[in-house]
Amino acid sequence: MINKKRANLNMTKVLILFLAVILSASVISAVGVANSYWDDKPLKLAPGESTTISLRLQNEETQQITMKATIDSQIASLEEGPEYIVPPNKVSVPVYIKVNIPNNAAVGTNYKISVSFQQISSGGEGMVSVAQGITSEIPVQIVGEQESEIYSVSETNNNLFAIIAVIAIALVIAGAYMYKKRK
Repeated sequence: MINKKRANLNMTKVLILFLAVILSASVISAVGVANSYWDDKPLKLAPGESTTISLRLQNEETQQITMKATIDSQIASLEEGPEYIVPPNKVSVPVYIKVNIPNNAAVGTNYKISVSFQQISSGGEGMVSVAQGITSEIPVQIVGEQESEIYSVSETNNNLFAIIAVIAIALVIAGAYMYKKRK
């Protein structure tokens, strides 16, 4: 009687261990989405501005996968897609998102852009395939024009142009001085 209980207990342990291994194997995934924005680092845009940002799909599995994107937002839309083929061992397949801030958006308003990706099952007939899903959220904060990411980029480009112009003028003056000194 004791041996029978011990055998049942051992069989139960083996069954639980087997189920745990099977269930944990299906949870492990090498598919992901990289996002440059999060709650502590939102996308900052001013009222009336538009920009294109990107998420990056990653596939570290050994087989190609196809992901279908859906976007839930009143201020954003997919520029391409909605299906994206991600080759095996590919770390960066871009998903471009156009963000349009309304002209009447109040400074201080916060939006969330939610982009969901669902793996499209590619199992053959009679095969059971578990499709996985990933959601990425992009926080958007409405700010004044001078705090905007677009303003910062154009301001940087203007500064770079000014620096290049000053260097060019200095080189021309130095060249003219050297030419005059030789004569």
